[in-house]
Amino acid sequence: MILFVVFVFVLCSLFLILYGAHVYTSIRDRVDVDFTRRMGISYITNKLRACDVYGGVTADEGAALLRLCSEPGDPLPLYTYIYFYNGSIMEYITQEASGFDPEDGETIMAAGFFWFEPVPGGLRFRVGAGAEEITYTVSLRSA
Repeated sequence: MILFVVFVFVLCSLFLILYGAHVYTSIRDRVDVDFTRRMGISYITNKLRACDVYGGVTADEGAALLRLCSEPGDPLPLYTYIYFYNGSIMEYITQEASGFDPEDGETIMAAGFFWFEPVPGGLRFRVGAGAEEITYTVSLRSA
C-alpha cells in the first residue's frame, strides 16, 4: 500500500512537471514573438526619426516604400529603403538615390502586410503581424 501511494505521488509529480514545462514553453514562444515584433517596429521608428529633416523622408504609398536619406545636403548621402517584400519588411542601404533589387535587402521582421499613409505631422503605419494588426503613428518634425 505504501509503494502504491509513493507511485501515485511520483506519477502526479511527473505530470505536474510536464505540464509546467508545456506552459513555460508556450509563454516563452509568445514572449519571443512579441519581442521580435516590438523590436522591428522600434527599429523602423528610430530609422524614421534619425532621418527626420526636410527631404530626409520620402514615402511612396503605392509601393509601400520608404526612402530615408541620412543627410540630404551631403554630397555622398546614404539612402535607406524600407519596404515590404515576400512576407517581410525589408531594409536596403545604398548610396544610389533610386533603383535597387528588393531581394538584396535585409529582413527587419516578418509581416503579413506593411502599409502607411501620411497624416498631419507624420506617418501612420499598419503592420500585419501574425493574426493581429499593429497600428501606430510616428510624429515627424519635417512633415
